[in-house]
Amino acid sequence: MEISGTASVKAQPEAVGRVLSDPAMLQRSLPGCRLLEPEADGYRIEISIGVAAVRGTYQGAIRILRHEPGKQFDFEIALEAPRGFVEATVQTAFSPSADGTAMAYTAESELGGPLAALGQRVAAGVATMLVRQFCEGIGREAQVFSED
Repeated sequence: MEISGTASVKAQPEAVGRVLSDPAMLQRSLPGCRLLEPEADGYRIEISIGVAAVRGTYQGAIRILRHEPGKQFDFEIALEAPRGFVEATVQTAFSPSADGTAMAYTAESELGGPLAALGQRVAAGVATMLVRQFCEGIGREAQVFSED
């Protein structure tokens, strides 16, 4: 499944880069993130999702592929739960906008197990909702930098 789109972050690109570079701030930005533990090339993650058929606690890893603070944040994520697994490669690009930062994203993902039965439209809708919540979280966390 492939999804793409744009989302708005209410913070300047530099502040977005600082949030994505700080594990504690990044964890607070991720909806339902219970654990974000640094590893050699990324993070070990545990995330709880409370949306319909996707509901559950997922464990896995995020591997950072490329991070240019305030410009780009590309990563791979692999999550597993009793309901199945999600594997995705995500590319993002940040640029200044009237509201702060525009984030363009594309993700190619694979769902397995019972999650695969969701269908592309439902899975894409859940993914889009999580992206928007993530952008709101980044904006909240970045407020500390607007006070500098």
